[in-house]
Amino acid sequence: MASLGTPTSSSTAPKGRKSATAVEVEDGRRSEDTLQVWERYRELGHFWRLITMLQLPVIFVSLVTILWLYFTADTIVDVPERPQPGHYSVKLLPDSEFINVANEVVNLSSTYSFATAERQFKSARKLLWEPALTQFENEKIKGEVPQIIETARSQLFVVDQNQVRVERRPERDFVIVRLPGERRKMIGSKKLPADQMIVYVRLTTIPKNKFNEFGIVVTDIRFVEAAFESYQPPAETSPVPAPKLEVSPEATPKAIKSEEIQVDGAGLEQPEPESRPENG
Repeated sequence: MASLGTPTSSSTAPKGRKSATAVEVEDGRRSEDTLQVWERYRELGHFWRLITMLQLPVIFVSLVTILWLYFTADTIVDVPERPQPGHYSVKLLPDSEFINVANEVVNLSSTYSFATAERQFKSARKLLWEPALTQFENEKIKGEVPQIIETARSQLFVVDQNQVRVERRPERDFVIVRLPGERRKMIGSKKLPADQMIVYVRLTTIPKNKFNEFGIVVTDIRFVEAAFESYQPPAETSPVPAPKLEVSPEATPKAIKSEEIQVDGAGLEQPEPESRPENG
């Protein structure tokens, strides 16, 4: 009788050893896993290669476009104008600028025809400032324009530029321009006698704008019917400059008399200018 502890031939293999079948199955699984991983990497490789092939022509076309724009584009540098002060002082502007504005206002409001009077008065209004603006609106545009159109009146005012004077004073912030001239009227086809008139224009400055380069405006304008002497230059021009006249707006200038002028230390008698008759 055999002992109970003796192993028989039918007992299983010792632990730690695998059968050949199990090893083959495990190796097959590993090979399948490796093949699947390789296939995934291959698909990713195809994907990135496709993206690279698409990027290359896009980059090439972009570079060509950039170079073409760079070499064919026109470079325009917009440099703004030098900024100017917003408000010009009356003392900084020359007399010629005030004379130009005064002449423009007087020409628009004193030389007209019945067909253009309203349009000219409205243009002159743009250069006016209070209190002249309200006065001009009431007297000229609302009061005088209907009469001009109704009577078909035309007017011509010729300024004697030789008698234009500019009055400045250091303590004032305005300038007075004196414009004497001859006024001629015509009602319909009938001419009226000509008369002499002096226009006093008071001007000052406001902050400049794109419509008014220097900001010069008219604050008062007066039309005075008064006689004056028209200046006649001498027939022969002399190298010695004529003396400057100081003309007061209230007084009528008198005839200029010859006077002795010193030139290079020697006394020379100024030639007698042409006589200018005084107005009676």
